[in-house]
Parts: sequence; structure tokens; C-alpha cells
Amino acid sequence: MKEKKRISGLPDVLLASIVMTIAFFLPFVGYRYKKVNYTVTGMDLLKGFASEDGKVAYGAGNFGLILLLICSILIVICALMCIKETRNLFAGIASIASILVIAMNLYLASGIAGTLKKAKRVHIMYGSIIMVVLAFYVLIRTLIVLHKNKVISTLDFMAIPGMLYFVINNYIPMVGIAIAFKKIDYSKGILASPWVGFDNFKMLFQSNGNFFTSNAWIITRNTLLYNLVFIVLGILTGVVVGICLAGVTNSLLQKFFQTSILLPQLISYVIVAYIVYAFLSNETGLVNHILGEANSINFYSEKRYWPFILVFIFIWKQIGYNGIIFLSSIVGIDKSVLEAAKVDGCSKWQQLRYVTLPLLKPTIITLTMLQVGRIFYSDFGLFYQVPLNSGALYDVTNTVDTYVYRMLMTMNNISVSSAASTYQAVVGFILVFVVNMIVRRHDKENALF
Repeated sequence: MKEKKRISGLPDVLLASIVMTIAFFLPFVGYRYKKVNYTVTGMDLLKGFASEDGKVAYGAGNFGLILLLICSILIVICALMCIKETRNLFAGIASIASILVIAMNLYLASGIAGTLKKAKRVHIMYGSIIMVVLAFYVLIRTLIVLHKNKVISTLDFMAIPGMLYFVINNYIPMVGIAIAFKKIDYSKGILASPWVGFDNFKMLFQSNGNFFTSNAWIITRNTLLYNLVFIVLGILTGVVVGICLAGVTNSLLQKFFQTSILLPQLISYVIVAYIVYAFLSNETGLVNHILGEANSINFYSEKRYWPFILVFIFIWKQIGYNGIIFLSSIVGIDKSVLEAAKVDGCSKWQQLRYVTLPLLKPTIITLTMLQVGRIFYSDFGLFYQVPLNSGALYDVTNTVDTYVYRMLMTMNNISVSSAASTYQAVVGFILVFVVNMIVRRHDKENALF
């Protein structure tokens, strides 16, 4: 019986993985160069293939190809060791390895035309296609095994598309953090560009001589202070509007007010920028028209007014959304609690203070935590479109997001732009972690983690 347990529990996966590994030595790529047709195997690509005169080449030691071969061999090992006692473990490893095989083949296919320089009619051949087809088979087969053994459920299968999107959209791009530590040379490419360590961060933090006059200080100060004001005033006005809407007993009036205050949320910041310009324009603006020519203000060059203008615009846009969230929480409060407070002789203010507000505490904490999670991010449209990208206002309108955009699109400095974005991500994570730790200490049930 012991000998039987050592026999592979997945002979079809073993066979598929062996063929998959052999396929690595079959033609992967075909192309035409100087009227001659060539084929290149996966092993040729891995070793570093070049035509006779060296004009068509592939760099040796490519990480994707090394990973492709390792995963193929790993699936063979998993299939051999997949006995009854270890079936779930090795089936899981094989499924992950098969996903990597598919991904690496697709990556190779997408970039091979640019890799084989000066080649014509570059196309993927049957070696790569066989690997992808068999990897799909191994993936499906191992997932079925894991499902039968109740390692993964039907709900897990339903979550796979969302998880794949999350990995592709959020985690794979994290590899780009390397750009922050390089001086990008477009002629060499990202991988071959020279490594400069923390030089890009030094440029960010010492751009004007010292930290307190640097770009890093300005964008950090603006981003944090604006967001703190937005969080406090946004929740405060949301609670007030929610309570007021809950007090409107006429259903038609309530719907009218809900729709009216929610409309600004649906307006694009491009449109908002034109509305603001209609009020603040130097020549035709309503405000300057009311003040008169002698008292007119050049708003797009006066920094002192914009912190108030930006806060007002943000609250105007968000007040309806926040108000409806708190309205839904107030509507969900048990009416018997309010009636009991009323019977006990509580006034409207006392009902609000001792019943409604304490019961809104979980909603307030949740909204605060969600907004703190993005405290180091800013609304690009608010800080870029509304001030019309005026250089005179950069000291009070420049945030991390607008700085990253300007360094990338205006200055064409992808390295410093990436350094600023990395700084934003790291500081944002630390702030979320610290705030959650504080909330967890005082109210464990409402902490995010």
C-alpha cells in the first residue's frame, strides 16, 4: 500500500507537463530576415540567439524565459509528488505555475516583434502555442482537484476574475517602483537604464536648497492639510444635511432636495472649472463685476484666496453624497429608540445628541477611515483643472498628484515623477496603518484590520 501512495495522483497532468517542458525546445518564434526564414526555439532565446551578422538578436538570460522554464519543470515535479497526502499542496503549486507559464508566453508574444530587431514577419510558432494550451489544461485540471477536495469553493471561482483584475491592475505595476531608483534613458530602455539609488528622492526633497522649501514639503503640506479639512468639514456637513433630510416628512420635497444637492457630484471638474472661471475671471467674472474695476481682484494670480475657494468647491460637490450616506444611516435607526427617548421627555436636541449621533458613530468612523486611506491622494481635477494650472498658484494648489503629472508630462522626467509617486504610496500606507492602530485601540470593532 505504501508503494501505491507514491504513484502520481495526476498522471494526465504529469504527461501534459512533460510535453510542456519538451515544447520549450521546439520552435518558439519564426521570422524572415534578408529573404531567409528562421526559427528560434525557447532554449535559443534563453541562451541568447543572434543571426550570423548579429543584427537580429535576443538578450541572453531573460528573466521571463528563465521563469517559464522553471515553472514547466516545477509542474512536472508537482505532478510526480502529488500523492494522496500531498495532493492539495502540489495541485495548488501547479496551478500557480501554470498561470505563470501562460503569462510569460503572452508577455513573450507581445514583445517579440520589438525584440528581434530588423526582422520581418515575426510570428509565434507551435512551441509557444503548445505550452499555453497545456498550461490552460493543467490550470483547469488542478483547479478541479482543489474544488473536489473543498480547498476552493464555487464562490472562489466567481471571485477569480475580480482577483485577476486586482493583481493585474494593482500589483503587477508595482514592479515599476524600480523606475524611481533609475535615471531613465529611453534609448536604453527601463531595464538597461543606469541605477542611481536615492538621487531622484534627493532631487525631490532638496529641490530648493532644504526640505522646508523643497517640492516635497510643499506637496506634502498641501495634500495633507487640504485632505484633513476635507475630511472634517465633509463629515460635519454630511451629518448636518443627513439630519435635515431625515427631518423632511414630505416625500416629494425630500426627493427634490436629495436630487438637488446630489447634482454637483455628477458634474465634471472640467465644467466646474468653467463655472468658477465665470465667477472669478479678471475681465468678465461676476465677482469682479460686482466689486467694480477699482476693487477688482486677479484671482488666478492671488494665492491667498485659493485655499478657501478649493475647500468651498469640494464641499459643494461632496455635500450631497455625504448627506445621503448619513441619511441612509439615520433611516436605519430603530424608531422605537427615538420614541422611547421622546416618551422620557427628551427634546429634539437631546434626541439628536444622545440617540442619533451615538448611533451614527460607526458610519462616521468607517467614512473617516476610508477617507484617511486616501489622505495622501488628491482630486486631480480640483487642484489642476479648477485653478487652470496657473503657475502663480502652485504654492497653494500643487499636490502630490499634480506634481507627478507635471513632472511626467511637462518636464518629461519620469524618474522624479516615479520617485514622488513612490513617496506618496509609502507615506500613505504608513498614515493608514497608524490611524487604524489608533482606532483599533479605542474601538476595535470599527477598525479596518
